[in-house]
Amino acid sequence: MTNDELGMATQAYVNQTFGEDQIHVDYYVTWDSGRYVIIWDRIEPVPTEEQLEAALYIRNWDYVRKQRNTLLAETDFYALSDVTMSADMTTYRQDLRDLPASTENSEDVVWPTKP
Repeated sequence: MTNDELGMATQAYVNQTFGEDQIHVDYYVTWDSGRYVIIWDRIEPVPTEEQLEAALYIRNWDYVRKQRNTLLAETDFYALSDVTMSADMTTYRQDLRDLPASTENSEDVVWPTKP
């Protein structure tokens, strides 16, 4: 893992396991002996690489869902009963709703183009 990935994964793990208020409490990521390491001063066990990878995976999909929900919210007014929605807008909104189920990897999401 790169420093950014290790930092994001550690932050995601702490947030998902202990809560948002525990982010940056008693741990940090640093360079030591030619590699990045977690300095863990918490009483809980240091997370394993598998736990960090799982936390990063969840974090990435959470981001995709939040972005998708924001894009849908920006076009919600088209779904009101007194507004006629174009076929292109219907397709765009359906493509957004199909995320993340239509993509296997959160890093490979292709966002539909808003008409």
